[in-house]
Amino acid sequence: MYIRTLFKKIIAYAFLATFAFFPVQVLVDETEKWFPFYIPWNYCEGSQLDFSFLLDAPAGNHGFLTTKDGHFYFEDGTRARFWGLNIHSSRACFPTRAQAEDIARRLAQLGCNIVRMHFLDLEAPRGVVDGEYSDSQHLSASQMDKLDYFIYQLKQNGIYTCFDVLGLGARNFKPGDGLPEADDIRNGAGGVSFFNKRIIELSKKFALDFLTHVNPYTKNAYLDEPAIALVEMTNENSLFLKHLYDKFPPYYNKEIQDMWEGWLADRTRDLKPVKGGWKEDKEFLFELQDTYQREMYNCLRFIGVKIPIGASNLPYDSLALLADSRMDFVDMHIYWDLCDTLDKIHNRALIKQDHLNPMTIVNTIAIAKVGKKPLISTEWGSNWPNEWRAVDILTTAAYAGLNDWDALFLYSYNGGWGLTWENLEKKLYFGTVIFNDPAKMGLFSLASLMFLRKDVDKASSVHTAAYPIEKLFEMHDSWQDRSKLAGIAYLSRIEKEFHTNENKKIEREISYPEVRDLIGGDGRLISDTGEIIRDFKKGIFILKTPRTFSFSGFISEEKDQEFKGIRFSSGTDFSTFTITSLDSQDIDASRHLLLVVVGRVQNRGQKLAPHITKKDEDLHRDVYVLKTGQAPILVEDIKGTVCIKKVIRQKGLRVFSLDEKGRRKKEIPISLIDSEYSFGVSGEHQTIYYEVLRI
Repeated sequence: MYIRTLFKKIIAYAFLATFAFFPVQVLVDETEKWFPFYIPWNYCEGSQLDFSFLLDAPAGNHGFLTTKDGHFYFEDGTRARFWGLNIHSSRACFPTRAQAEDIARRLAQLGCNIVRMHFLDLEAPRGVVDGEYSDSQHLSASQMDKLDYFIYQLKQNGIYTCFDVLGLGARNFKPGDGLPEADDIRNGAGGVSFFNKRIIELSKKFALDFLTHVNPYTKNAYLDEPAIALVEMTNENSLFLKHLYDKFPPYYNKEIQDMWEGWLADRTRDLKPVKGGWKEDKEFLFELQDTYQREMYNCLRFIGVKIPIGASNLPYDSLALLADSRMDFVDMHIYWDLCDTLDKIHNRALIKQDHLNPMTIVNTIAIAKVGKKPLISTEWGSNWPNEWRAVDILTTAAYAGLNDWDALFLYSYNGGWGLTWENLEKKLYFGTVIFNDPAKMGLFSLASLMFLRKDVDKASSVHTAAYPIEKLFEMHDSWQDRSKLAGIAYLSRIEKEFHTNENKKIEREISYPEVRDLIGGDGRLISDTGEIIRDFKKGIFILKTPRTFSFSGFISEEKDQEFKGIRFSSGTDFSTFTITSLDSQDIDASRHLLLVVVGRVQNRGQKLAPHITKKDEDLHRDVYVLKTGQAPILVEDIKGTVCIKKVIRQKGLRVFSLDEKGRRKKEIPISLIDSEYSFGVSGEHQTIYYEVLRI
């Protein structure tokens, strides 16, 4: 693997060298005028960017979370929405006490109201499994104490917690667990966990031990703690994920083969073995997964779990989605330009993808909405070093509001890769570690405000795709199915409905909504509420709601945008201009506004191979990451003008640049011409944040 990667980089460097013969200066350092900026992970005293008012501390004060009419509600009837983050338990879930207090206050300050603790079933010190034993069945007292205190601090600051609870995320089984070929089982027992009785037994024991553990700081067992909002059984686990079952160790491959043959023999109807064996028998796989998930659901309820329970989080296949939808909610994971190895990326601008591309973040999450079940995404992201990721935070939050989704968890605030909270540099580390990225965390609070405050109206219409369950077993091309639904979520809401054919004499087909004429072909799509405009041909996103206005993407394609007396204009190719009300008034009446301006962000010295000829829709060719760079993080110099009309009884306007911690740096000069104030934004101010006060 290393030699192949090295060879590719040598080729990429050779490709770079060929450009020296061209008259165009391809290798000019664009970042010379960029400025250093990073987002702190710890609490910022005296910050003007404090969004903790969005949270209702302590978490759990409205009672346990429940579901009703397709959404989350607390016991007292309060509707619940969550805008959250992941923290990877490979060390980051176990801060010191001082760090736990600092992190919890900071997350509340950012407007994060829920945290997903990921991969807790790793062995200590990366997780909670005690490594002193020959099995994986003991919890580490010291690790649990750190986790307990962290959860306590999150609760005190109004932040809820979500767990995977069966010990099947990244668990490494050991000789004392009594499993054949234990060393050959993939971490987390993906696929095998659905049918091996010993693994099922171990999973139930882990859930019982973990959830009945009493947190000495909250005085509650986890299953009696209302600040624990959601639990899921496992992570990215399904019998419909081919990469899982293609690698079963021999013992387990024979076990499921024998189960399938027995299943065939027990059928009361004439059923011939499917060509390709159990791996292609959709009915068998569905029954196995569905039966398992129901069994584990009942087990969790039996031991006393009160909150909503989910299964897993990759229901790309319709049968996996059907099984997951029989739980309390559905979860879908999706990334754009995921590149954990930091070797190569696509570097395609998501905002320039056709609405009909089924692989966009919005289209992928949308296909998991089923009837009266809440829809969440516990992992999503548009990852560095993709240059165009900044606009994706805003668009995802906006379309989550349009579709009335229930919870989104950006991945991942910190953790994995050996990262702790110690000695963190002011640089971008990995595509999935985002705590200091101005293109993501710099917009996180603004997106939280939009989503939790419900700035974006939910779509006025709902389009339904109806599936006779019998037809799902005949589907061979799930990609084609996804394509038929792509685009709808940019326009209005979409949901799926599963049913059985009651009249056996009339064979009903899958029914898809007819909306292609509404989506159109000119590249510009307007939501049915009129608030969101997306133009994939130009790569432009425009949001116009009473309290938030955004003009983002490749905005040099259009001269400017105006809404409610506020006008943005910029000659910079790519950037996000977003202004929001901080006092709950509409932006044309608000006395306190926040403007965020950010474009491309990278490490100093970061280098990508040239990709001039690469097309936005190119799914095959990659861009090689030649250098990931070092500290500091650099933010592009965005030059533009902001104009704000003077309103009645307004005496003046004051604008302050804010530093990385949200503290006022200096006052920005403004002009008043014909009842319109204007001021310039640029790298000269060394910030992405501007506080605007009407006086």
